[in-house]
Amino acid sequence: MRLDELPPHVCAVVRSIQTDDEDTQRLKTLGVCMGRRVELVRAGDPLILKVFGSRLGLSAELARRVSVEICQPGHCAMRENDCA
Repeated sequence: MRLDELPPHVCAVVRSIQTDDEDTQRLKTLGVCMGRRVELVRAGDPLILKVFGSRLGLSAELARRVSVEICQPGHCAMRENDCA
């Protein structure tokens, strides 16, 4: 599922990012990278995303390029991965 399709207040794990190198680096700088847990706080443009307990705004266009998988029960208690 795409990040912009994630229901609000649902935990998910980033599975892939389909952007150019510049946007990928921008997302990494914000803490959005493969294996990272995220939560959509508010849908819209920009959407509000929670990463590592911090909230950040992300354009809907960029969020459409991020694929996520909803966390399985118990998964979100696990330690988050670091961006490579």
